Amino acid sequence: MRVKIIYSLALAGLAIMLTSCATPKPPQAFHNTDNMELVVGSLEGRTCQMLQPTVSGREDSDKLLAKAMKLSQHQTAVVILENYAEPRIGEQFRDRGSLWFVCLRSLGYQHIVFLQGQGITDPEGLKILVEYD
Repeated sequence: MRVKIIYSLALAGLAIMLTSCATPKPPQAFHNTDNMELVVGSLEGRTCQMLQPTVSGREDSDKLLAKAMKLSQHQTAVVILENYAEPRIGEQFRDRGSLWFVCLRSLGYQHIVFLQGQGITDPEGLKILVEYD
């Protein structure tokens, strides 16, 4: 019960943050200009894979976030949303990106970038969906 309340409050707060914190940009390709501490491939549902700093197998997002918490720095996180079909940020992003955003912010990540996946593990050149500073 308590988890549902916390989750509901987090989603309500997220709606406000998503509309006020995002850096609106025309579609552009991602180029690594700083050292990314964390790169995650969000595959389907809660299944994901750490791509940097070390590659992991497919795992539940809770396990990956527990690993991310132990990393020494929490500056930049990149989340690659695989099988993302919306031309702009919408319901699909809210369903998939909201929880990532809340969790990564709670771990202290200051710069979070969401990219549209294309089945590759290198984020260089992927389309930026949204970027939070």
